[in-house]
Amino acid sequence: MHKHSFTREERLRGRKVFTALFAAGKSFHAPPFRVTWQCTAATKDGKENVQAAFVVPKRNFKKATDRNRIRRRMKEAYRIHKNELRNQASHSGVTLLFVCLYTGKEESSYLEIESKIIVTLQRLAKETQIARGADPSKES
Repeated sequence: MHKHSFTREERLRGRKVFTALFAAGKSFHAPPFRVTWQCTAATKDGKENVQAAFVVPKRNFKKATDRNRIRRRMKEAYRIHKNELRNQASHSGVTLLFVCLYTGKEESSYLEIESKIIVTLQRLAKETQIARGADPSKES
C-alpha cells in the first residue's frame, strides 16, 4: 500500500461505528475542527490501525459544492501528514478511530486547513499517548 493514500480501509464508516464513537469517545476542540476520538484494541485481521472521517455540516455550508471542497481539502491534508499518527498507533498496538468535524463558519484555504490539520494530528497523537498512560515527555 502506498504511504500517501487514503484507502477504503482507512475510512471510518457505518452508522453503528459513528454512534458508538460519538457516545463513548473523547473529544477536543482545535479551531476550526472538533475532533472526537476513541482507542480500541488492535485487531489481527489486517485492518488499518487508524480510521478517520471528515465531516462538514450542512448547517454552516448550504451548498454541497462548498462542503465537498472543504472535505477534500481536509482529506488531502490528512493523507499527506498521517504517517506519524499511523506509526504511533501501530507501535502501541491500538486502533484509533476519529472524526474531524469542521466547525468554522467560512471556507478556509488549503494552506490554512493543512496547517490546522497538522496541529490537530499532533494533539491527537499526544491525547492518545496520555489516554494509554504513556508519558509524552519521555519520548525519544
